[in-house]
Amino acid sequence: MVKGHGLNDNPQDNYIMLKSKEFEEKLFSPILTEDDAFTSAPALGMITYRLPPLHDLLQVPDEFLNAYSSYTFTLTVLPNMEHGVHELECHNVDYCTIVYQQSYTPRMHYISPPVVYADSWVQMWFDPKSTNSLIEDLQDDEMAFINAKVGGQLIDFEETISSEDFFSGYGGIAAVVTTGQVGEVQPGQHLKMSMLWEVGDTYTDGPMMTHCSYDN
Repeated sequence: MVKGHGLNDNPQDNYIMLKSKEFEEKLFSPILTEDDAFTSAPALGMITYRLPPLHDLLQVPDEFLNAYSSYTFTLTVLPNMEHGVHELECHNVDYCTIVYQQSYTPRMHYISPPVVYADSWVQMWFDPKSTNSLIEDLQDDEMAFINAKVGGQLIDFEETISSEDFFSGYGGIAAVVTTGQVGEVQPGQHLKMSMLWEVGDTYTDGPMMTHCSYDN
């Protein structure tokens, strides 16, 4: 959640900037998703923003990312206004300091089978790392993670996961296996996989997540 004055009334016209402490570079973060835009109220001084995976933000190989146990950024907002742009900064920089930690970054490794279609069942292999320690007071209809999608369509876990299920991490590539039912996915190759937690998006192992859908 980002709060402040001077935001553009259109949520997606407020650009998130992240300045890296390690590299002294300022980066444009991806624009607000439709979900974040829907829950934002910039006219009231509030926008919702879930942080992107570190790999997507820095666009560097895994070998480079793994060289650091954490990454620190300072967040600013750049509203796109008719009279120009003016970068909005925190008066107290501590309020806008974000720390990515490898130990709290879930990783999605792959799904099986690699061919998916509407209403098919898939298994997902992922490592939640230490994310569960940040999750409290789940409602009866909630899961430890918020959702998972293939090709932008939700995977349904209603029959397989409950609020009482706990996912322990740091088990390597086969840390956790869970099963869900694919939604109305459209035929196509290399559909994007995503998994959303309270801490943000899961890092997806691109080469291992290569798959397609099949309309039968």
